[in-house]
Amino acid sequence: MKKRLLPLLVLIMLIGQTAIAQKWYQYGFRLGTSFSISRTYSTEHHELSGLFVGEFGAYFRAGKHVYGEIGLGYAFYKCNFSNSYQGYSDERVETRHIQIPIKAVGHVPIRKVSAFQPYLGIVYQPILKITENNIGFDKESLNTQQVFMTTGFDFKFGPITIGANYQRSFRNYFRNIAGKKPQFIGISAGLQF
Repeated sequence: MKKRLLPLLVLIMLIGQTAIAQKWYQYGFRLGTSFSISRTYSTEHHELSGLFVGEFGAYFRAGKHVYGEIGLGYAFYKCNFSNSYQGYSDERVETRHIQIPIKAVGHVPIRKVSAFQPYLGIVYQPILKITENNIGFDKESLNTQQVFMTTGFDFKFGPITIGANYQRSFRNYFRNIAGKKPQFIGISAGLQF
C-alpha cells in the first residue's frame, strides 16, 4: 500500500510546485450536503430507500480552464433501507468516512462571480465509524474501503454552489452479501471558500 502511495505523492508535489511557480492554482475549503433523488442498491432482503450526505473538507486545484483536483474531507452518510423480512420496517445505517477525491474539474465563467464547473473523478472513502446500525451487521460486515466513480456539475455563485451528481461504487456495500453495487443520482448544495 505504501509503495502505491509514493508515486501519487510525488505527482502531487510536482503539480503543486509547478502550479505555485505559474500562479495557476487554487486551494480552499468546502462544506456541503447532498440528497439522493434516484438510488440503486439492494440485496436479497434490503433495498436502499433514502440517502443523505453531509461533508466538509479542503481541496487543492492546479490548472487554468481544466483543473486537476485532490482533496481531503470528512463525510457523514445516513442510509435508510427497506427490509423485506416479515415484521421489519425501515432500518437505518449511519457511517462516518474520510474522503479523498481526485478529480478533473472544468471551469466555464458565466459572469464575473459565477461559473459552471463540470467534474469527473474518483473518491476513495474508508469508513471511520458506524454510529447507527439498525440492520444489525458489524463493521466487518461492510466493505470498509469504498471507491466511487463520481461525475456531475456545480453552478458557482460567489461562495455558493448548487449542482447535481452521479456516483457509482466499484464495490458492494456489504462484504458477505451479494447485491447490486451502490449508485446514486443526487442534488447538492454547499459553500466553497
